[in-house]
Amino acid sequence: MARITDRDIFDAAQDVLLEKGVEKARLTDIAKKLNISHAALYKHFPNKEALFDAMQEDWLSGIDHPIISQASRVPIDERETALHDWLQLLLTTRETAFQSNPEMMHFYRLKVKQQNDLIGPRVWEFAEAVERIMAWDSFRQQRGMTIMMALTYFYHPFFSDKWNDNLFQTLFESTWLELLPIVRQEFEREGD
Repeated sequence: MARITDRDIFDAAQDVLLEKGVEKARLTDIAKKLNISHAALYKHFPNKEALFDAMQEDWLSGIDHPIISQASRVPIDERETALHDWLQLLLTTRETAFQSNPEMMHFYRLKVKQQNDLIGPRVWEFAEAVERIMAWDSFRQQRGMTIMMALTYFYHPFFSDKWNDNLFQTLFESTWLELLPIVRQEFEREGD
């Protein structure tokens, strides 16, 4: 028998979520899909919650980390455009990924509702990426965090039902214009 990997388990679990929904999905169903015993699945994950939490983190990391890794410091005259484009990429990638997998999105929304601190570490990663692009080094990523908090509507799962709005891009651009004084603040200091 071939060795079962976490990836195999996550794929089977996502299939079960799609078929049965979060509430009715069971470890037994996942084990059947993998052609392994229920006990064999416990060797990988102690319970359903641990499996689904790991699956969710893997799913989110697959969406966000490629974008976060693209956030690199750029020359000062390119920073404003680079930040705008990076934020746009983050938002559109999340929108596409969340809408293409509604069951994982539903599960993520439930988990965020249950655990208030679930999204916090990801927002810190986003804020660090903003600071890296802009070559900022503010205390606790203060400016990066300000930008990400102002854009919560565009990436937080609670607002995903609003992302199909025809004015979504227009709203993003108007929010971006409101953030420009924060973005340009450093340029004014460096120009002195």
